[in-house]
This record gives sequence, structure tokens and C-alpha cells, in this order.
Amino acid sequence: MKSLARTALCIATLILIGCSSQDFEKEFDCNGTKIKFNDYERFFEVAGVELSANKDFFMNQITVFGKHEENGDEATIVTFNKINHELELKNSTEIINTKCIELEKK
Repeated sequence: MKSLARTALCIATLILIGCSSQDFEKEFDCNGTKIKFNDYERFFEVAGVELSANKDFFMNQITVFGKHEENGDEATIVTFNKINHELELKNSTEIINTKCIELEKK
């Protein structure tokens, strides 16, 4: 019985060692706008700008949300739906919804 527990512990340890945070990284092309997110590291990047470092960042199992400050007066609210693979960009004058295609890992 002790050897069974040790074997299970060894297998679980090997599985954890084999997983890296890069396994959780996903990249999408949203009509020319590239986005990346990593659930494990709570990382979100839109068009090369990291939004996860901002104070208004939010991520759960379905949605990733952040603000992209283009200038001091106005921010664009960026929302990505992980289930539907849809990106929404909203500012004071317009709302843009775009379907996204997941890119293959290299």
C-alpha cells in the first residue's frame, strides 16, 4: 500500500514538472489584431500592449477584460470572450465586435 502511494506521488510530481505556464498561453488573430492570454499567469496582451498590468484588469473562466489607454482623456475597453472567441472594443463613440481565430503554437 505504501508503494502505491509513493508511485502515485511520483507520477503527480512528474506531471507537474512536465507542465509549464506556456502550455496555458493562447494566441488569437481578431481580424488583424493579435491577442494573447495566459490563464495560469493571468496575462492579457492586445496588439502588443499588456493590459493585465493595469489596475482595471479582470479575468475569469469566460471573460478577459482590460482598458487600453490611448491618451489621458479616453480609454478603450477591451473584452475577450474565451468561449465564443469574440473580441469587443468599446470607446465613447463606437463598439467593434470581431470573431477571432486561434493561432497554432509554433
